Amino acid sequence: MNRWLFENLGLKLLALSISIALWAYVGSRQIIDSRVTVPVELTDIPVGVTVDPRVRTSVSVVLTGRKESVLGLDGDELAAVVSLKGTTPDQSEILVHPQVRPLPKDVAANVPTLKIPLIAAKPKASSGRRK
Repeated sequence: MNRWLFENLGLKLLALSISIALWAYVGSRQIIDSRVTVPVELTDIPVGVTVDPRVRTSVSVVLTGRKESVLGLDGDELAAVVSLKGTTPDQSEILVHPQVRPLPKDVAANVPTLKIPLIAAKPKASSGRRK
């Protein structure tokens, strides 16, 4: 029994230390998904474009990344930013893909496409009278 246990003891200890190191490395590189709700921020709203007041104010986002990075994020610090640049007043709605900011470089966000309802701008009445 002693011979079986202590024969090649150095190699057995080396194999044990390598297996512990690999176990620790793989455990530290875990990739997880976490679902958070973040507010929607509309930017670059052109003149003459009005957003419907019933627009969604938050969106559910799936964050994917290393365990430490994802769990360290606070959903209150994130925002789904939507740029309405290039929108024209005659559009009734637009489909947009928000960008979640700020995110660490090793975390990815999966955000659904949003439908933003717009209100058609009313033409301004002229203040002068025609003769």
